[in-house]
Amino acid sequence: MNRRALLVKSLQAAGLLVAAGPYEILAKGTNFFASIKPPVVGNPLRFPPLFTNGGTMTLAQSNVEVWPGQQTQIIGINNSFPGPTVRINKGQTFTANFVNNLLEDANAHWHGLSVPELMDGHPKDPVHSGNSYQYTFPVLNRAGTYFYHSHAEMLTGKHVYKGFAGFFIVDDPNQPSYGLPTGSYDIPLCLQDHRIANRPDFTYNVGMDEMHFGYLGDTVLVNGTPESYFEVSRTLYRFRILNGSNARVYKLAMSDNHPFNIIATDGGLKDYPAQVTNLMLSPGERVDILMDFSSYSLAQSVTLKTLPFTWSGTGTYRQGIEMDILRFDIIGSNSSGGSVPPSMTPITYYNPADITNTRIFNLTMISGNMNIHRINGLTFEMNTIVWNTRLLDLEEWRIFNQTSDFHPMHAHGMLWQVYSRNGNTNLPPVDKGWKDTVLVNPGETVRLLVKFTDYKGIYLFHCHNLEHEDDGMMLNFKVIDPIGITQIGSEVPKEFKLQQNFPNPFNPSTKIRFEIPPSKGVRGMTVSLKVYDVRGKEIAVLYEGDLSAGIFEAEFNGDDLSSGIYFAKLAAGNFTQTIKMILAK
Repeated sequence: MNRRALLVKSLQAAGLLVAAGPYEILAKGTNFFASIKPPVVGNPLRFPPLFTNGGTMTLAQSNVEVWPGQQTQIIGINNSFPGPTVRINKGQTFTANFVNNLLEDANAHWHGLSVPELMDGHPKDPVHSGNSYQYTFPVLNRAGTYFYHSHAEMLTGKHVYKGFAGFFIVDDPNQPSYGLPTGSYDIPLCLQDHRIANRPDFTYNVGMDEMHFGYLGDTVLVNGTPESYFEVSRTLYRFRILNGSNARVYKLAMSDNHPFNIIATDGGLKDYPAQVTNLMLSPGERVDILMDFSSYSLAQSVTLKTLPFTWSGTGTYRQGIEMDILRFDIIGSNSSGGSVPPSMTPITYYNPADITNTRIFNLTMISGNMNIHRINGLTFEMNTIVWNTRLLDLEEWRIFNQTSDFHPMHAHGMLWQVYSRNGNTNLPPVDKGWKDTVLVNPGETVRLLVKFTDYKGIYLFHCHNLEHEDDGMMLNFKVIDPIGITQIGSEVPKEFKLQQNFPNPFNPSTKIRFEIPPSKGVRGMTVSLKVYDVRGKEIAVLYEGDLSAGIFEAEFNGDDLSSGIYFAKLAAGNFTQTIKMILAK
């Protein structure tokens, strides 16, 4: 008997290896336990290819192998299911030539990202069959796990279910690493439920049950992989989890109730890790967790599951059923070098005392074949803008769920903060931090603090249960100029400048124009424009807050002031400039 065979026999006798099935000792030298593989059942976790920035995203029907040995027709980007992963640094400009080779309208929405109106993928901006469109925008967002997906009118559910979705991961080289796992220990997981009865096809037939409750499946594909497993070492991993399902709400947990740490939500890192044993994740939400496998033995397995929970719905396919999601097989003892940080960058939480306006949203359902789901009694009308919200104003959005269903509510164009659930400000960890999607449970009231800081234009507020969205549970709103200033044109200036007011002398009002250049990757520049008298006393604050790049104009009214000399002072970062104004009555 050779030395290797003798070692294997000894390990088997000691009960350190599985009694039957294939296994492998990969280590050499003194570390005999570096890697052991348990019996393999299921399919190895797949990872979509990386998208090369500036390349082409071709949307088309294609056949791919989802279940081994079988072809499934998908609607996908570049023949990939899910779509290729975008990975880009904050401050870079993202560009993609989107080509629609379907026989119907399509477009791409960049979920969670702050982008100009015409880049957002609003259904009013479809890319018609056979046409193309260039998406290009600066990446302003914090480092985090975002994604893209279809947003074509009344086709979103179908397109996403059949494969049109993918990760959009933002990195920030200037952000501290906090000792988090990186590289092959930083793993994106896209969760999408499908129906075994339709294997190998992605049949999408929406009946009344699906219209009411959403298109629900009974098996979960992870990165497009059914019955998936992932081989891990006895070390710390970062998992970026995206709920890419049409309607499924997951109660995520390990099969042995092992704790893990939540470190990020929709809009990037939290200020503190939060250790939990389970969490709720609704469609459109993302969460990054740290899972430590060091307490497991080689050849052990543990499974990420969705736990059962009570729900009042009916039908063959239901919320709240227990399902296995992804099995982790512990095969090695390599180290990621990562650790759970005690804290991360502090988050500045909005102060409710600064709220300028409160908006009420009542979520309701009525019986009928179409337009069952409504917001304030309304359903989506392409050319109807329901309300205006001012750039830089802090608003409270109060959502009342008057139905017996789950509604993950999402807004385009910004990140918000969840303030309370049913009046309770002691929120679950998945709610804390920067968010763009919030689960509103049946009968629940959720309060959000909302501020748009980057772009004006028409954006959407809707339910991210995609069947509810396609049924019209969606409204247009418009972000308009802040109070006190108006943005002039679309030119991006190259330097700070405070122009002379006009007219000057003036009676009783005058206009003051100023220019703010791009702030090199920062979401906005803190700007103030104030008026003083000759003794240096502050007379008026024309503007104070964050501004993105642009040319702006403010109006100053001296109707209640005496004739004389006044000064307007612009301060932006380290820049200041003052002009002299003459009020002549």
